Amino acid sequence: MFELPPRKGPLRLSEADGDIHGVTEGHGPPLRLAVLGDSAAAGVGALSHREALAGQLAPALTALTGQGVSWRVTARSGATVESVRRGLVPQLTDPLTCWTPDLVLVAVGIADARQLRGPVAFRRDVGRLVRDIRLRLGHEVPVVFAGLPTLDRVESVEPRADRLVKGYLWLLDRQLRAVAARNAATFHLPAGWPPRISAEWLAADRFNLSPQGYRAWGRTLAAGIAPLAEQTAVGS
Repeated sequence: MFELPPRKGPLRLSEADGDIHGVTEGHGPPLRLAVLGDSAAAGVGALSHREALAGQLAPALTALTGQGVSWRVTARSGATVESVRRGLVPQLTDPLTCWTPDLVLVAVGIADARQLRGPVAFRRDVGRLVRDIRLRLGHEVPVVFAGLPTLDRVESVEPRADRLVKGYLWLLDRQLRAVAARNAATFHLPAGWPPRISAEWLAADRFNLSPQGYRAWGRTLAAGIAPLAEQTAVGS
């Protein structure tokens, strides 16, 4: 398979460190939120998960709904949709505490874009991922895909290679939308970035997000997830 060469230079950022779970205080039983996926879900660019996507999304959701959120991260930097399906979906539940998610947020596609995964194959992989999440959890849990970013206005360390990745992210994001449209209780939330991305929202590698970027993204996703969270609370 053709693949873009690895990013050059000394900047190779690690996944977020620290606890992969946490709870925000709110009324009623907390929404159990799983954040599943690749480097975006793994918090590359942040020091801890509390500064990364899950840790920023949970308090934003609580602020909007008043409901507490029990969050857990199941992610690996560099994971493709297929490796998420095979290696990470089995970790969505915690047999020791009997924790199981009420809602699964999925952030995937960056590694697939770097490998130039064909759109048809990618769409098939994503459909299988939705199927396996439901099989693992035993019911039709809502699955929300975080839309892939359009970073056209961001200057990067490797402009030519990254321009290709950015264009491919747009193409694969269309496949995420298509899968969401064809599956029950499956949703796609656009990234929702402004026309020009603030430099403070990007990590040192100028590709992944910084804690400020995760905060902005978490608030955008929270606005889309809040109605689903409230429906889940009513139905529970």
